[in-house]
Amino acid sequence: MVTADLVSGQGGQMSAPEGRVRYDWRARIGLIYPACGKRDNDFSRLVPDGVSVHVTRVAFSGRVTAEDIGAMAELENLVAAARLLKDVQPSCVSWADTSGSFMFGPECDIEQSKAISAATGVPGSTTTTAVLAACARLGVARLGIASPYVAEVNDQLRSFLSARGLVVSSMRSLDLDSEWAIHSVGREAAYRLARDAYTPQAEALFIPCTDFEAIDLIEVLERDLGVPVVTANQATMWHALRLSGVGDSLPRFGRLYTLPDLVVGIPAPVR
Repeated sequence: MVTADLVSGQGGQMSAPEGRVRYDWRARIGLIYPACGKRDNDFSRLVPDGVSVHVTRVAFSGRVTAEDIGAMAELENLVAAARLLKDVQPSCVSWADTSGSFMFGPECDIEQSKAISAATGVPGSTTTTAVLAACARLGVARLGIASPYVAEVNDQLRSFLSARGLVVSSMRSLDLDSEWAIHSVGREAAYRLARDAYTPQAEALFIPCTDFEAIDLIEVLERDLGVPVVTANQATMWHALRLSGVGDSLPRFGRLYTLPDLVVGIPAPVR
């Protein structure tokens, strides 16, 4: 991730000191990320020139259980982190965590996005908000899911997606209960999981978790399976870029990254 010293210009806008290069001349994206997350480099790879990425953390035990995820994803924790990011004058702030934005009811991500936006004065988003937006933009509703999570987390993911109008046509899981174990999964194992998770009934493949090996598999999986692939980090950054008014096409990160804009409206919870 590249950063540059900034000074305040007219109207509170930031500009580079004379003779210095600006790396954020198009947008600055703020991310809230679990403390033990280790794929920060994914986020900076997923943006084009002129966009900077700024990451802050929320405390997390690293145990991928409903109780521990809930303690991490308390609204007060997200708001405190968002307020720190406000100081970099971001164009958008996203809560970059999959399970922490779907575990607590079908409107969990909506409440979190609104709280982040209220704390920063800029558009707020979450990973699951971004995934819903990605599926809407791709025009897909039936998903195969390649998950690293344990059963209780997978069950909540299935319920959340169903409540928001999506169908889980198939799911395969590694049943891992720690963030370190998830991060340590190698590329071959992640690829095999994805291949096993896909069935012909699926219109797209979804790979959740922002600390899971995924973005370097998108291109080959789309070629091998013949359907769009949506991953946690890819969707998070695509949505943040589009909310920031940046519509660049980066085809190596999948079909989603060739779509320059958002569709109006994300499916609301089914009542």
